[in-house]
Amino acid sequence: MKTQYQQTKAINLAAEPELFYALNNKYDRIVSVLGGSAAVGQSIKNDIDLIEITRKGLPKAVLQTLSNILGISMEKMSQLLHVSHRTIQRKHDTELLNVYPTEQIIEIAQVISQGIDVLGTLDAFTSWLHSEVRHLNYEKPINYLDTSFGTKLIKDILGRIAYGVYS
Repeated sequence: MKTQYQQTKAINLAAEPELFYALNNKYDRIVSVLGGSAAVGQSIKNDIDLIEITRKGLPKAVLQTLSNILGISMEKMSQLLHVSHRTIQRKHDTELLNVYPTEQIIEIAQVISQGIDVLGTLDAFTSWLHSEVRHLNYEKPINYLDTSFGTKLIKDILGRIAYGVYS
């Protein structure tokens, strides 16, 4: 019989959204958004592990998983990371990205996790992400995921929604 950790470490949000919804641990949710522990390359149990992964880098394959979840092209994904699309195309799926794109990817994964938690499903979250939001002067939240300030703003708006504050 598998332990709770063994059962959750292989979950991939894109492949198994129903299992993702049952995850309560924020680190398991981040790993799931990124494609599972096999895609990430190690387990994440705490913030120290997040820092280590950021320093080491995530594999390029994680980008395809995220772009599928977000419903965006790899070109748009490269814009969110401020890395040229051609640079990303040249990398093999197993090649590691440097610190800054990795950090932004993890922040985006946290937004996705929180968004699904607040809005209930991946479909509801991605629909909201691509819609014009009054609190953002009728801009789309997806366009704010390219900086840490933008991801913080989106998380703040999601927090307001969770508490029933008009946003």
